[in-house]
Amino acid sequence: MNTPARRLVFGDDGSAAADVVWLWINNHRWPGWRISVVTAAKPPLGAPVGTERSTAHPWEPPTPRRLLTTSDEVKVEHLMAEADPRLVLDSFTDAGLLAIGPRGAGLLKQLGLGSTAEWLISAHRPLAPLAIIRSARPTRTVLLCVDGSLHARRAARTLARMPWITDTHVTVLGVADGSPGIERGVDDAARLLEAHGVAEVSTDLARAVPQVATFDVRSTILKTIDTTSPDLVVMGPRGLGGLRRAALGSTASAVLRHAACSVLVSPSNQVEAIDAGRPTASAPASSTARVRRKLAG
Repeated sequence: MNTPARRLVFGDDGSAAADVVWLWINNHRWPGWRISVVTAAKPPLGAPVGTERSTAHPWEPPTPRRLLTTSDEVKVEHLMAEADPRLVLDSFTDAGLLAIGPRGAGLLKQLGLGSTAEWLISAHRPLAPLAIIRSARPTRTVLLCVDGSLHARRAARTLARMPWITDTHVTVLGVADGSPGIERGVDDAARLLEAHGVAEVSTDLARAVPQVATFDVRSTILKTIDTTSPDLVVMGPRGLGGLRRAALGSTASAVLRHAACSVLVSPSNQVEAIDAGRPTASAPASSTARVRRKLAG
């Protein structure tokens, strides 16, 4: 029985930011995946649009996106929809990864951090793994932020499923803010990544800066990003310490707004058997992972 190809959905608005995303896609290997290049735009106000035009359907753009190499035999398809780009992209719940730029074009370009990106991580979103791409360079260093929660475990599994993960060095960051399970969450994520063939895994258990009523997890993570300059930051859409009850993942939102690198946010309410990919309690400790405990100043 053939395994269906995983889908990479690229939100293409024709902007310079979209060109960066496409180059990022080209700078990574996608064996066994198919790429859907999706273009969406709202129709003129008041213009009636039927279902066939408002849902993503095949089309032939004037300048189609092409892969620089076809060695992996990755299929590229172009889809068009005359509807709100946010709703169109959100409809691809089967995507293994949804890649977009940090800002949209047209109606969305003046709404802060591309309102498409902000909308997709708000409420109970994203429904598929979402990558906000700021640089086209290949991913060689990754910072995975975990806190022992279900959202963090999903983030670790999302990263482990990327077909280029074996070429990376991943640092698993846990911020010790007094919440239980942080250290175990860091160790579990490191073992999972090593089991998926990551070239090098290291772990970092940092101490959060205490504040009046909670711990400043966000500033600890942002300081780590500034210090280590990873190519990619990976995290869950909610959680991370005392902020885990916030309606919008405040930590994820802060990282998306302030980090200079690309950011991957895992699904929020995607139903999947998370424990199927967890290492057992008897799994040996990582031979390459090392725990560094430090105080975040």
